[in-house]
Amino acid sequence: MRVQEVKENLMELLAEEQLSGVPLLVFANKQDMELALAADEVMESLDLSNISDRTWNIQACSAMTQVGLNEGMKWLIETINAKNAAK
Repeated sequence: MRVQEVKENLMELLAEEQLSGVPLLVFANKQDMELALAADEVMESLDLSNISDRTWNIQACSAMTQVGLNEGMKWLIETINAKNAAK
C-alpha cells in the first residue's frame, strides 16, 4: 500500500515543469532487512522503466550499513556533471 502512495507522489513530482529533465535517483533502502523489496521489485512497482523524459537510476542500499549509498551518489554526481558539460 505504501508503494502505491510513493508511486503517486513520484509521478506528481515528475510532472512538475520545474523538474523537467532533472535526473532521478531512487534508493531502494533497507536492503539489510529480509522483508525489504529488492531494487528490481521497487523499479517495477514504481514503473520506473516507463520514465523516458530523464535519466534515472535505482540503487539498492542500506542506510544503516551505508552499503550502496556512495554508489548512488557517485552516479548522481557523474550524471549531473555530464549534463552540465553538455550545455
